[in-house]
Amino acid sequence: MKIKIVSVLVLFLLCSNAFGETTEGIKFFHGSWEEAKTKAKEENKIIFIDFYTQWCGPCFNMAKKVFILPEVGSFYNDKFICLKIDAESNDGAVLAKQYVVQSYPTYAFINPENEKLVHRSGGRKSAEDFIALGKAALNPQMTSEYILSEYNNGNRSEEFMIAYVRYMASIYKRDAVISGFDEVVKNGGKLTDPKIWELYRDCISGYDNPYLKEVSDHYTQFVDLFGKKVVDNKLAKETTYCSADFMAQLCDFEGKAFNMRLKKISDQIYYEKDYSKAIVSLDALIADRTLDKQKVIDRLKFMVRLNRRYGSDYPDEWFYKCVEYLRYIAYNDVKRDDVRIHFDYALALEMMAERVAKTGKEIPEFLKTAPKYGKEEYSSRPAELKMKPKYQKNKKNKSARFN
Repeated sequence: MKIKIVSVLVLFLLCSNAFGETTEGIKFFHGSWEEAKTKAKEENKIIFIDFYTQWCGPCFNMAKKVFILPEVGSFYNDKFICLKIDAESNDGAVLAKQYVVQSYPTYAFINPENEKLVHRSGGRKSAEDFIALGKAALNPQMTSEYILSEYNNGNRSEEFMIAYVRYMASIYKRDAVISGFDEVVKNGGKLTDPKIWELYRDCISGYDNPYLKEVSDHYTQFVDLFGKKVVDNKLAKETTYCSADFMAQLCDFEGKAFNMRLKKISDQIYYEKDYSKAIVSLDALIADRTLDKQKVIDRLKFMVRLNRRYGSDYPDEWFYKCVEYLRYIAYNDVKRDDVRIHFDYALALEMMAERVAKTGKEIPEFLKTAPKYGKEEYSSRPAELKMKPKYQKNKKNKSARFN
């Protein structure tokens, strides 16, 4: 009982600080709304509000990965009075309604003199993008209020439309991004212009637009202008999930063959449901030493994820191979701090234990031996962190065991 109580206390302490702050990151103000406005006026600063909820994954991620960074704290502490408001608390709900908060996290920048919103954004962001967001709030011609007002008043200058498209991309308004970019091109913007190319590269995603085909049809020209690596990366990224027929119409670029190979396997799994073929294809993919292992893992994790809702419908052959593939991912993914890869593997093992108990079958042999490919042990160590020489030597003498 004592152990259980201690465990609960530790969990409470961890959770209570989950959406909090550290000594190096953003220093959030712990006063009332009226006190925050007074402080902001005295220091001639804008108020920054992070509207979050206790159940919001991206909110948690920002609190634990971005708000705590010294460079983020240095910028936001210097430029803003920062508030962190639970939008579902009593007082927080009032402010959330006042500023029409409809998704989480929402980042609101408020003028303390009149309480008007000057800039708004949201979602999970990198530290670089989050600092850029703050800088935009300080630039009168980059704020969301200015951009939306100018757009509604008919401003369609190229410089303005570039800012408009970038802002809409930052708040994930895909339709507005596409229509805005279409206007830029309609008004004379050329994809071969470096600033238009950068806008396309950064903001236009997918293959259901004329621009990807334009790049493919004039591949040599774009390579000469922007470099083969940049152009190939864009083409590969945007054709990740397109049909094999569409991809076959495009020029040859680095990553095309890989995408077509993965598309074929995806079709075997989801459309043909020919799991035997898919297993042969996936085994060959993992064994192929010419491929970037992490790229394989990044695509594989979405193809073999098990779902408890549908787990009982998977045939044994495919179910157990998925557990094996998820083991490979959990052992070898370089993103060791991505909890999802470990959760997916743990869930697969739990589902497997349930299936074994229900059917009376033995645990598959692959889990009783060291993996055929990749790392032999399950570890949280970063890939770039080397083993101690003594441990490396002793490791060879260890017998494989169930992990």
